[in-house]
Amino acid sequence: MKGVKGRRWVLLYREKEPPSFLVEKYGRILAQLITNRGYEREADKFLNPKLSHIPTYRELEGIEEAIERIKEAVLKKKRIIIYGDYDVDGITGTAILYRVLKLLGAKVYPVLPNRQTGYGLNKELMSIFEKYGDFLITVDNGTSAVEEIDQSSLETVVIDHHNVPPRIPKKALIVNPKVGAKREGLKALSSSALSFYLGSALIREFNLDEDPRNFLDLVALGLLADYMPVNPVTRTLAVKGMYLLEKIAQGKVRKPGVKALLEISSVNGNVTSRDVYFSLAPRINAAGRISKPKFALDLLLEEDERRARELALKLEEINRRRKAITNLTYKEAKKKAIEEIDKNFLVVWDEEWHPGILGIVAGRLAGEFNKPVAVFSKGKTKAVGSIRSIESIDVYDKVSTMRDMFLKWGGHDKAMGLTLPSNRLEEFREKVNQIFEKVKESEVIIPVDMEIDPREFGEEDLRTIKSLEPFGEGNPHPTFMTTVKDVKLGEGYKVSINSVEMECWDTELLKHLKIGKKILYRLDGGKFILEDVENGFV
Repeated sequence: MKGVKGRRWVLLYREKEPPSFLVEKYGRILAQLITNRGYEREADKFLNPKLSHIPTYRELEGIEEAIERIKEAVLKKKRIIIYGDYDVDGITGTAILYRVLKLLGAKVYPVLPNRQTGYGLNKELMSIFEKYGDFLITVDNGTSAVEEIDQSSLETVVIDHHNVPPRIPKKALIVNPKVGAKREGLKALSSSALSFYLGSALIREFNLDEDPRNFLDLVALGLLADYMPVNPVTRTLAVKGMYLLEKIAQGKVRKPGVKALLEISSVNGNVTSRDVYFSLAPRINAAGRISKPKFALDLLLEEDERRARELALKLEEINRRRKAITNLTYKEAKKKAIEEIDKNFLVVWDEEWHPGILGIVAGRLAGEFNKPVAVFSKGKTKAVGSIRSIESIDVYDKVSTMRDMFLKWGGHDKAMGLTLPSNRLEEFREKVNQIFEKVKESEVIIPVDMEIDPREFGEEDLRTIKSLEPFGEGNPHPTFMTTVKDVKLGEGYKVSINSVEMECWDTELLKHLKIGKKILYRLDGGKFILEDVENGFV
């Protein structure tokens, strides 16, 4: 069975029947969801994750040596520079290590780039660091900075999780789970999580009177904002972090900066992954996209309530401007994309587009045109760009074969950032389309957990499903199928199906809604979301 979006529906409940003991203990719905995710034998651990169940820092390649080097730098009063990234993961990872090193009494200085200076290290920046620092820690960058690090006199520790290029710095000590991790689950750690592991180890090493768990709110923000795969390790860290965010929102744990962020984002009481994805992360990211990411860093670290409120209001204003700039750029980029709609890989650029919002625009266009998209801000000599792909096409490896024309590049399977000479944009467009001309899309499937009418869900069922949070790759949103018995269109993106209000983010689906058709819907933050509509059997 396929939906109108072209995805094949895989009916998991027909393939996997939950054990009777699981049904007796957790009820029919939760038992089926646990079984579909393969955790039927470890249901208690999955539903009640504990930090004691996850691997220790010792199973991360290079981290013990990193601890020793940082310890030596602290004891010798070396000037330590933490160089992060301008996204949520980079900012939260920087905040964790900065706070820990300050507790250790270190001379530490956090530095974050902006979109004008670009992602990662460059030689000009390294010369400044050499003048004002003795020891460098990079957070969420550095794995691909070969020349910058190897030609520098600075002792460097790299904390990063990005894909590993053919060459990596020889002079740096690299803590990157993709370079070497003794357990598979650790490979999904983000830079904020790696910073937590490193910071926790340093706290123990110096025998500080500080509970590392106090940093888990920042870990959760970084993990979720970077859409890291959900496995027992990342899920444990995220669950504990979201629990801490709830305590902060409720005023039970004092963290004025984070509390102000929650308040300005209208996140009160229960905190879900949806809150992070759509409310908290965009506001933190906004500072790095169109302003100075240090505003967000300062807010997360702020201890004074009045100052925290001021910073949060400033961040809110920046986010409003970011939305306006994004919407205008999207409209302009869409017009250009339509002009080359016949190509396999859409490449658009303009001299006026702000480099900070290119990733958002590329993501929207990729979803709309169902193909990979690169969006560039063209300068006089350099063009800075973001690439976003679709579920069925990985771009990193294939685009990386063109690295000889890039001045800077990096990323993940379906998202990349790169800089190239402006006069090579046409060449890039031509070559990338040649490379992707023969690329076949892998079939996109959507797993269906159960067939159940939305009217059957009670308040307890909704609370039960929340216990499976956070959702993402490896732990998909619970998705259900039902038959349409009645339909009433509401205002905007609202629709009533079988007397239950749902949100429909893709209004094209509404054209296909008919009595008797099967639909897919999911539960997200206690809301019903229309996901797909039956397009017949194939």
